[in-house]
Amino acid sequence: PQRTQETIHALRSLMLPLQAEPGFVSCRLCQEVDDANTIFYLEEWHTPEDLDRQIRSTHYTRLLALMEEAAEPPELRLNWVTAVKGLEYLEAVRLGEVGETPSLTPDCGGRTGRCSGGRP
Repeated sequence: PQRTQETIHALRSLMLPLQAEPGFVSCRLCQEVDDANTIFYLEEWHTPEDLDRQIRSTHYTRLLALMEEAAEPPELRLNWVTAVKGLEYLEAVRLGEVGETPSLTPDCGGRTGRCSGGRP
C-alpha cells in the first residue's frame, strides 16, 4: 500500500508537464477497484510521431524507471485506434443496418498512446 501510493505520487508528477507537449491529448491514472495495488497509467497522443517524440524524451525515461521498480513486471501496450464509433453505430448494428461487424477488442482507450498496468 505505501509503495503503491509512492508510485501514484511519482506518476502524477509526470502527468502535469505533459499538457504543454505538442500532440498531447490526455493522460489518466487509475487504480483497479478490486485490487488497489494494481494501477493503470495511460497517455494519448494525436499522431504516432507525437508518441515517438515522447518515447525519446526524458519523461519517458523517468516512466521506464518507475516501471522497472515495479514489484511485478508491468504490461506496456501501444494502441493505434483507426476508427471511433458511437451510439449511432450500435443502433445501426442492433437494427441490422450494418453488414459485417468488425471484431472489437478492449484496449486502454485513446488514439495513439501507451498504457501500463501492474503492481508497483
